[in-house]
Amino acid sequence: GPKVGSIMLAGAALSYLVFIPMIKLFGDALIAPMYPETTLLIKDMTPDDVHKNYIYYIGVGSVAAGGIISLLQAMPTIIGAFRSSIKDLKGMVGEKASSVLRTERDMPITVVVVGSIVLVLAIWLIPQLQMTLAGALMVVVFGFFFATVSSRITGEIGSSSNPISGMTVATLLMTCLIFVLREQTGPEMRAIALSVGAIVCICASNAGTTSQDLKTGFLVGGTPRNMQIAIMVGTV
Repeated sequence: GPKVGSIMLAGAALSYLVFIPMIKLFGDALIAPMYPETTLLIKDMTPDDVHKNYIYYIGVGSVAAGGIISLLQAMPTIIGAFRSSIKDLKGMVGEKASSVLRTERDMPITVVVVGSIVLVLAIWLIPQLQMTLAGALMVVVFGFFFATVSSRITGEIGSSSNPISGMTVATLLMTCLIFVLREQTGPEMRAIALSVGAIVCICASNAGTTSQDLKTGFLVGGTPRNMQIAIMVGTV
């Protein structure tokens, strides 16, 4: 709609009409490249060079900040879903199963929990990923975070405008920051960081696509549980 379209247009206008001219103006006197650029001086950069080297990271920060805000906004829904799932685990919902609308029946939380554990073990043990247990756990944490964000964004503006690349770069930045703080900066850690970013990228993408499917199913009166089973079969 006009509101979301205006926000997206404002971001582009802010980048090219405010941030890029400011960086060119204040960086014109620099006699050495400013990180992350290592060769070009700012005064010799084109607007696209400035965008690639600096504006993109501002955008990634915005995606991360927006993701945190979106996650906080979605927290009541997440907490409600967890409460319902815990009741399901305790068997408290069994008696009322017949009263649950067909269009609100989901796969049990046990499938999610067991599936997540199996995925962590698989990611950890597959040798090609060169993954540590800490890296596998980061996949789960960042995957949960950006799956929620991706699902919410898809619901609000559609999957075609879902900023998957921004979420991926944000994952890489946070993963690398954790490794730097732990003084783990060897070549093998770079491979792990790339694996974490790649898997979370796929996770966020699938989360957005799944939400788009379930949204369509809701509109036409589909059963979420049946759709979720079909999606899992298709993913495998």
